[in-house]
Amino acid sequence: MPLIKNTPYYQNYIEPKFSLKFSPHDMKNHLNSGRRINMDNIYSIDRLSMGDSFESGESLTMGIQYKKSKIIDNKDNKDLKEIERYLDFKLATVIRNKEEKNIPKTSTLGKRNSNLFGNVKYNLSKNLSFNYNFSAKKDLSVFEYNSLSTEIKFDNFSTEFLYEEEQGLIGTKHVLENNTKYIFNDSNSLEFRTRRNKEINLTEYYDLIYEYKNDCLTAGIRYKKKYYNDNDLVPVEELFFSITIVPFATFSPDQLSLNKNRIN
Repeated sequence: MPLIKNTPYYQNYIEPKFSLKFSPHDMKNHLNSGRRINMDNIYSIDRLSMGDSFESGESLTMGIQYKKSKIIDNKDNKDLKEIERYLDFKLATVIRNKEEKNIPKTSTLGKRNSNLFGNVKYNLSKNLSFNYNFSAKKDLSVFEYNSLSTEIKFDNFSTEFLYEEEQGLIGTKHVLENNTKYIFNDSNSLEFRTRRNKEINLTEYYDLIYEYKNDCLTAGIRYKKKYYNDNDLVPVEELFFSITIVPFATFSPDQLSLNKNRIN
């Protein structure tokens, strides 16, 4: 049910969404299974992806989407229009007539009123964009999940920062990530990735990846340094090498461990 308003330079629309689900069968006990609901899967039929059972009971999913786009003329073809920047806002929640005890508690879908799920995308220009996902209690007193990413692009260079935080029923994650890539040409690229765990104030890994591509072959070299595994502060340096021949197969020997030293 879209509600659309167009002007010479902007396109606006609001789209309410409703989804009614009913399952007469009881589901297996998945209360302690980890499942996250967001705007990408909240309207899906099998949004919990349990495999051995479907979400039990009756539920009504309600949401709304608002999108505003700035339209410009294509410089090469005046008959074509292009979107220069846009704002996209989505919001949804799930209500049911009674609680369902077997639904994963991290999803909050078993409650009579689930969390409020939302997503905001804002493209300021072709060079800069933001993406924010959240999950909050129905009264907005606590945001149990926050994910904010920023992407910056200039010609062959791009970098993306991601901040992710969980609390309450959702979990305890608290990380900061960066992914930076430079494309030299159609065949060669270099990429750097890192992630820092703010919960324990430690860097988890550094990745440096070189990749070569042509029409029938992809070859890559990856250097990875991990600073800890589980509860052990054991730095490990590894080197990976892989070759993919299209459309046959990928050859990747076991990683080469460069060193392994325990931090005192």
